[in-house]
Amino acid sequence: MSNAPVTFHDLLSQKQWDNYSEFISEAPSYYQQELQRDIARERHIRETLRKEVLEKKYKLRRYEDLLPKAEEMLLTGQVTAVDGTVSTHQTLSGVRCQIGVVAVNYFNQKLRQSYYISEASFQHSPDDVVNVLKAREFGNRPLSSLVIRALMLYREREVALRPEYQNAHRMLHGPLLPFELMTGLGRLRALYTTLELLKRIVADPKIFSVVSTSRQSDYITLGTALNPGEYLVDEQYTFGDEIADNQDFMSPGRWREREFDHMKDFLRRNASKILVGIIRVGHRPYIFHAHRDNFELAAAIIARDSLMQREKGFPLLIDYADTLCSEYFPAGDFTQMMRYQLAREGEFLVESDERDLRMK
Repeated sequence: MSNAPVTFHDLLSQKQWDNYSEFISEAPSYYQQELQRDIARERHIRETLRKEVLEKKYKLRRYEDLLPKAEEMLLTGQVTAVDGTVSTHQTLSGVRCQIGVVAVNYFNQKLRQSYYISEASFQHSPDDVVNVLKAREFGNRPLSSLVIRALMLYREREVALRPEYQNAHRMLHGPLLPFELMTGLGRLRALYTTLELLKRIVADPKIFSVVSTSRQSDYITLGTALNPGEYLVDEQYTFGDEIADNQDFMSPGRWREREFDHMKDFLRRNASKILVGIIRVGHRPYIFHAHRDNFELAAAIIARDSLMQREKGFPLLIDYADTLCSEYFPAGDFTQMMRYQLAREGEFLVESDERDLRMK
């Protein structure tokens, strides 16, 4: 296979069917053969990675020795999982969001925190119609999908830092220091607010995180070469190094000078204390982030909780927190509340997206 960059023309040149009958008869076997080739290649890659990369360049670690301690901590309520969810509803006056955050342990002690954000609250006077229209231009709205996610991630970490949890280990879902909270969020000028929170997260070694879905397919591919019961980490290459080496993110041209210096200082002084690990308990490996002073225990807690659902190999307590988020803050309920109020005011059809009105 060529190492030349993939072009748009290459993508257009892949398999296509002009005849629907041929598609129906040929597609299943074509997909089967393509997947079989891909699976065989992936297995070969894993075997080669094991021999040529993992066993030669890393000291592979196992978590068994700390499992009893991790089990005791989990079952005595000394570990709390924190997760959040967000529901949005678009109207002409702006997006409305409901954010819910749940913290729970195996004693079933729960915290349920909810937040509401509305673009409509920042609208101009209805008499100032020209500026109303300008404010509603797509590029001028404050609540992009990035900002909404950043708000949820901020609230999750805010909950993890609450005084009542200071003696517990807290397990978050997703990157410990999320990209969304390190961007500055453009015109919102959020960097100093968000980095101050992230500094507090770094300063508490008992807070760590597991990433269930990652765009870092290179890390996950490397992790598939681990055996169940193993994890790896490069202590010389921290989370701070990883971000600092991202040339697109750390390009001086995308930052205000003072903010760029502030970010570099954060990466050097704070993010450099966070290590990135890859752990495999079941069939699929997962990335996790933890303070270097608590890294081995964090790995053991993740592993012991994941052994509660061995095949999936992902912490059960985080899944439980996620389930509670859906139970206490269902997106459908929020949408129905918005629609009900619009209908009461006679504005439902004006505000509804055409797709929502289709017969299915």
